[in-house]
Amino acid sequence: MLRSRRRKHGSILDRSFQFQHGESPVHRLNAGVKLVIALMLSAFAVVAGKPWMIIALLGLEIGLYRVAGLGITVLWLDLRVFLLQVLILIALHMLRFDPVSGFWTGLKTGLQILLLFLPAAIFLRTTRSSQLMGGLRRVMPARIVFIIFTSFRFIPFFAREMEEIALMQRLRGAPISPRQLLNPVNWKALFDCLFIPLLVRAIKTADETALSAEARGFRIQAVPEGHPEKKE
Repeated sequence: MLRSRRRKHGSILDRSFQFQHGESPVHRLNAGVKLVIALMLSAFAVVAGKPWMIIALLGLEIGLYRVAGLGITVLWLDLRVFLLQVLILIALHMLRFDPVSGFWTGLKTGLQILLLFLPAAIFLRTTRSSQLMGGLRRVMPARIVFIIFTSFRFIPFFAREMEEIALMQRLRGAPISPRQLLNPVNWKALFDCLFIPLLVRAIKTADETALSAEARGFRIQAVPEGHPEKKE
């Protein structure tokens, strides 16, 4: 049943944060320049304290999606991962403070977190792997480039993993659907049924990636002088 449902929706899930071909000005921009712009936009999202700043930044990043020819559908595919987090933040603030001020404070915090990651989504959507690797190798050591590149490419991977785990847990009866999570009683189930399995899978994936990288010559530490593995 799980496989059939994933096949039905796989064409949608697998496109989240994935590179999309295009000839837009954003696609043609140098990978290094795009990376710097993405970092600057993410940093601005952290320091944006006034509502008009957050609205302006959100409008700018939605505009970048349109300039890149990605469209509203692609924007929704990338944003939906963070919507549950925004709803939880709003609910927590409403419980902690009065409903009106808690709603706006939670919304502001949730949008800031969303805007922190949205530039990375635009970067991944418009940058080929070869462009990213080639641009970074000019200014960074190969090992650092490998770490950065792997970190970026794990974003869509873990987004799909989270979708898969949530689907399996809901099929087993876990109360983690968006409607059920409106009830704070079910938040513990979200932690137990989604976050812990995702953390376990992330640790396993990181370990496998480290072993694979080491087999390809990426060592965490240099072999000390006189060690039996040190080659002359």
